[in-house]
Amino acid sequence: MARSHRNISFATAESFEAVLSGGTEVSVRGSQTRELRNRVTSIARPRERCVFLPGRRNDIFAQIAETFWVIGGRNDVTWLSRYLPRAPDFSDDGGITWRGAYGPRLRTWSGIDQLDEWRKLLLRDRMSRRAVGVLFDPAQDFVDSRDIPCNNWLSWLIRDDRLHLNVAVRSNDAMWGFSGVNAFEWSVLHEMMAYWVSAEIGEATFLATSYHIYDRHYQTARNVINSFYGISPYDFGISSPPFSTDWDHFRAATTDWFKAEGVISSDPDAALAGGPAMDDPLLASTLRVLRLKWGSSIWSDDRLSCELAKLPEDDFTTAAYEFFGRKRPSLLTDIRQPRIAAFFSACSDAKTTTDLGFRAAIKHLHSRKNLSYAASWKRRGERISILPNIARKVDRLQAFVNEGVELRGETILDTAIDLYIYSQKYRLFLAEFADADASFLTCDAHRPFSDQDGNLDFLVDQSAFRSQENDTLETVVEKLSLLFEDLWKGADRGVGVAARQQCAADLVVASEHVIASIANSDKASVAAFVRHELGT
Repeated sequence: MARSHRNISFATAESFEAVLSGGTEVSVRGSQTRELRNRVTSIARPRERCVFLPGRRNDIFAQIAETFWVIGGRNDVTWLSRYLPRAPDFSDDGGITWRGAYGPRLRTWSGIDQLDEWRKLLLRDRMSRRAVGVLFDPAQDFVDSRDIPCNNWLSWLIRDDRLHLNVAVRSNDAMWGFSGVNAFEWSVLHEMMAYWVSAEIGEATFLATSYHIYDRHYQTARNVINSFYGISPYDFGISSPPFSTDWDHFRAATTDWFKAEGVISSDPDAALAGGPAMDDPLLASTLRVLRLKWGSSIWSDDRLSCELAKLPEDDFTTAAYEFFGRKRPSLLTDIRQPRIAAFFSACSDAKTTTDLGFRAAIKHLHSRKNLSYAASWKRRGERISILPNIARKVDRLQAFVNEGVELRGETILDTAIDLYIYSQKYRLFLAEFADADASFLTCDAHRPFSDQDGNLDFLVDQSAFRSQENDTLETVVEKLSLLFEDLWKGADRGVGVAARQQCAADLVVASEHVIASIANSDKASVAAFVRHELGT
């Protein structure tokens, strides 16, 4: 089984890292790439379809346009090139059509509409394994062409009333293909098919024979890896508008969508009239966003801001803010939709380790390990279980600083975070003593304090994770070691719980400084930690 990523943003960042760190250099038709063979990528929440990755410079308008062009069964390059200017580069007939376009192959393959056949088959037999579609045609694709279909095979499976989609891809460009349009377009079709067969939306899994990044995109990919800290609008209660058009009315709604697009692209000041497309939340939202693309070239910043403020608080609107905000940053300073504003506010803080993603990742790590180890960390008490656990982490940090020793499979950041969690749990453990001070917790904190995830989560939210001025990693680890020696010796002598609590609190602060010191010199390791914890 492939590792399942939460959404396309996590899948993209992790796959970029996998290709750059483990891919093989391969030259194909004169272009240098780094490639992974037989790459399997699963997305747990396909409806979280919009890419939100700093440095990725995603084009939400091109994604929407190409998706509806495909699902609408079209292959005309003139229409598509208004959103995708490089579309003619892949045409064999001078920019008139794409010979390998997915649309006609999906909707009119030898007179067969594969969407309708899948729908009818799954309605007849919900356990069927025969809902399969093809996009590669042996009769016409064994030729020299600029446009041989890259996505070749789609398969649907309903299990536990969830519709899963599997896509086989012969050649997948991670930048322009997978994250550029493939995951987006198939997620829209996935949602439509799930609606038509009355199923929940399951996983989307992609198998790429060649999963690659071109050398011209290496630096962009590295920037994305180092900048993504696991924050997306979907963490702020923002979602995608639902599709709700039944099959019998779908063709009319699609026709109406293209008609409305023609009106707003010619005159963005024209109102979107009612009709089948505007009756569907997903179709209507995409049209409202596309209208802004055409309006942005003639409207002032104030007008564009007002038009953005009228849009529903969904992921398409958020993606439009992100797109326009690159060149018009003032648009991001007065966002009227509160959840979208909260997302961009969090993004502005994401250059430090105090961002939402990092804290959430620590909480997730603790919760995940708690399920596996439960109370083993304290089973034999303070001196036999708890303090030796902390001692091992302190010793590992000291060994790294003194000799550069790092454990296989555990980074120095991992060690520092483990130390921080154990130190906080030790504080909670000490607070359970009858004569202990528990005022650092909320008055409604549940006992036993050290057994409740919520108490640890509360403490994580209170932590600063800031390094002290002029402190190096060597100096903060040395201070940490001295603090732990005092704590260890005090516990050995049986000093009072109040003194041990103070030492434990100081140890927490010191571990925060260690984390901050590591993160300031290696932000990529923080991004990787967040992706690993939150991307599942």
